[in-house]
Amino acid sequence: MTIICCISDSHLGYRHRMKKQRLLDYENSFLDATSKAMELNPSMLIFAGDLVHHPRPEPKSLHTLITKLIDIAEKTPVIVCIGNHEIEGHLGTAYTPIFSDLHKNIHVLSTDNPHITLNLDGKRVGIHGFQYLRSRKLAQEKLAEISGFEKNDYDILCLHQGIERYLSPFELSLKSLREVAGKFDLILSGHVHKHQEIKELMDVTPSYYVGSTERISFNEAENPTGFLALRNFNEVEFIPVKSAIMDSVKGNLGSMKPGDVNKTIEDIIKDNRGRTECLQIRINVELEGDYFDLRHDWSQEQGFKILDVSVIPSAEEEFKSLEKIEISKDLVEEYFEKSGMHAREDLREICKELYEKYAGGFKR
Repeated sequence: MTIICCISDSHLGYRHRMKKQRLLDYENSFLDATSKAMELNPSMLIFAGDLVHHPRPEPKSLHTLITKLIDIAEKTPVIVCIGNHEIEGHLGTAYTPIFSDLHKNIHVLSTDNPHITLNLDGKRVGIHGFQYLRSRKLAQEKLAEISGFEKNDYDILCLHQGIERYLSPFELSLKSLREVAGKFDLILSGHVHKHQEIKELMDVTPSYYVGSTERISFNEAENPTGFLALRNFNEVEFIPVKSAIMDSVKGNLGSMKPGDVNKTIEDIIKDNRGRTECLQIRINVELEGDYFDLRHDWSQEQGFKILDVSVIPSAEEEFKSLEKIEISKDLVEEYFEKSGMHAREDLREICKELYEKYAGGFKR
């Protein structure tokens, strides 16, 4: 059986919200994806871009990547597409092309090397593509240019681009893709982290956004993580991988007192402790009381890699309350007390002095 696997958007080396422990999450999900892919004994493994999150990756993550690429290349051909996170500066430079020097079985797609042909189980298979191009004009011109190849037994277009209706701004219009789609037997793209069919092309050629192995924002909390496996050139399966559990809780509490808001957030945290590793809480409320009576520092809560809490008062209510505030030294004192900064006597005195010098008696 011929099996082709495609992994995308692993973002190794990303320190999500500056949390060092998140580095290990991206490494573990990448290793889980490559391990599960290699268990299938693939005839070829494609990486559809953004293997790393930065053009100059964190050293340990880069070591993990290089070690794994060489290990895989000892067993099967490897194709690497260059993603936007791997490109630096206006010249579009990247370290990714040198991956082909690591092993004879590693091949990197680029504008200089847009066609790779391999013999897989007696079939001549062409893999075609180029690195991420930010310019729509250049990307569409390059797509048309590389589509003029001599047909193989099976041809795959591998990209890392934003496609119209799936990302804004986009680099490839659906029109430009439909014009060339019939020349390929399969279209794969990285860049959008949610695995999905590119439905506007499916009537011409099977086309997919591969998806990611680890989420990089709370906007992706509900996205599945995994990779694609193509069996015998016609059966496509999305295979899940282990990734950090992420959840985002949003709600409108209506009218509520600060103490009740604090209690509601505490209950949400309690319900999610042990169930999710990264938790975002976004609460809208019409606050019956002083904003400073809300609890603002939740960092002491344990059990989460990331705990992001935000309470957003009603804009109208906040505006009305601001109209009634009279700036005074007492208000400065109150701010330092309620914000937990009462120990900063030096800063408090400076603020009071600045108030007396520049804003005494000023009303808002």
